[in-house]
Amino acid sequence: MNIPPVKYPVGVQSFEKLREYSYIYIDKTDLIYDLVTSDNCIFLARPRRFGKSLLLSTIQAYFEGKKELFKGLAIERLETEWQPHAVLTHSLAKYSPSEESSLKDILDNQFKIWEKEYGVTIESANLPARFDNIIRTAYEKYGRPVVILIDEYDNPIISTMHNMERSEANRQLLKSIYVNIKDLDRYIRFTMLTGVSRFSKMTIFSGLNNLRDISFNRKYATICGITETELTTNFQQGIKELAGEYGTDAEGAVALLKANYDGYHFTADCPDLYNPFSLLWAFADSKIGSYWFQSGTPEFLVHRIQESGDFLPEMFDETVEERTLSASDISKTSPTALMYQTGYLTIKRAEGHDLFRLGIPNLEVRRGLFENLAEYFFDKDDVKVANNVRRVRNLLEEKKIDEAMERLQTFMAGIPYEMSQRATELHYENNLFIIFVLIGVDAKPEWHTSRGRIDLLLRMRNYIYIIELKLDGTPEEALAQIREKDYARQFTGDPRPVVRLGVTFSTETRNIAAWQAE
Repeated sequence: MNIPPVKYPVGVQSFEKLREYSYIYIDKTDLIYDLVTSDNCIFLARPRRFGKSLLLSTIQAYFEGKKELFKGLAIERLETEWQPHAVLTHSLAKYSPSEESSLKDILDNQFKIWEKEYGVTIESANLPARFDNIIRTAYEKYGRPVVILIDEYDNPIISTMHNMERSEANRQLLKSIYVNIKDLDRYIRFTMLTGVSRFSKMTIFSGLNNLRDISFNRKYATICGITETELTTNFQQGIKELAGEYGTDAEGAVALLKANYDGYHFTADCPDLYNPFSLLWAFADSKIGSYWFQSGTPEFLVHRIQESGDFLPEMFDETVEERTLSASDISKTSPTALMYQTGYLTIKRAEGHDLFRLGIPNLEVRRGLFENLAEYFFDKDDVKVANNVRRVRNLLEEKKIDEAMERLQTFMAGIPYEMSQRATELHYENNLFIIFVLIGVDAKPEWHTSRGRIDLLLRMRNYIYIIELKLDGTPEEALAQIREKDYARQFTGDPRPVVRLGVTFSTETRNIAAWQAE
């Protein structure tokens, strides 16, 4: 018996298309029904490419009364009336700051579509007034309250963060339009807005005092994304095919998927969630790839990280308050909060009331993030980094320290002057940290011991390296500190030999100046 191939909805964001063409669908409709019948004004923040558009498309089909699309799904047993409503759906994902068309043009085009669809008499060229008129007319045509669904509401703001004047103009325009949602509450049955960030919510929707933010709500934590149970239940054929490609069994294939695409949490007790975009592409290609990063990395984020001057390892493994993660001031939001909101960090565990430990969710994100950091910190792409220092890992495994350090020294000599103006010990720690992560070394900066902190700990297959960094000092001084603090003591039970390595940097040459090992 031939088993028909599974159709993976890669790039499919239309629920109607997904159901009509028999693509695989993870049933979230029980949560959707609970959501649309419990509240009437909802906000949800999730990382890009995490299923927000499909969620809104599903809600659209529900409110349009398209019962036939939900055959066999949970909501079919829950809903009995299926009354059609006018649904105003708009995505701002199409906004691009590099194109000539402005936000005003995009909104104008969308309003023209609605005005034609609902037979609106245009009485004003003013965008807020037109939106008001559209809502009222659609209500009158259907005799029922209108549904408003806005996807990627914050894209015109976060994509112009490099130009705060333009970003603020976009914010003010959106605010002037969205105020209608509150003023016309009696004409509106349900409103939902989604985006990457939460930091614009208060400033854009300051008038929407009935807006419920479910971004941290435990009940809806899994409304986007794929759980472990959903993975193993719905993707058995894909898991089998992937296992065949990698010469392993189903358990091994799941382990590969988990390491690369799992690990997202949006509440402290949220089950592990897989990135659906990457997971679906992995099954469609039968390949573990970096799909999420191929779809684009926000340039403003890497710039903000670089400009912060913070210690990178602490930024990627930090305990923060919940209110930090929902900061509302776009110009002051910390890099840590931005990385959480855009999906580069996730909640690892709770460490007290309203305190969360953050970390990088999985290997795909870790690899892609550090490739982008290399490009901006060194003005070199990841391929150039790999070509220059890819042998360093093997050389350290072979304890060929001089050759390894010479390669690092040659690479850092090629970093443009303007990229290395911060001649501080922290700057060089960050640089080495990025390099070692990129070449696959288990690097632990600022490793805590009972006597102090090791600047850089490398735990490799054959050796453990304890590295002390000094700016305008001597390798002998660095080694003396390692001995004085007895940093090697905690590794006495480890069968791997410990190598003590003192490294100095020069503020004059902005490079590694000398090194000594023992």
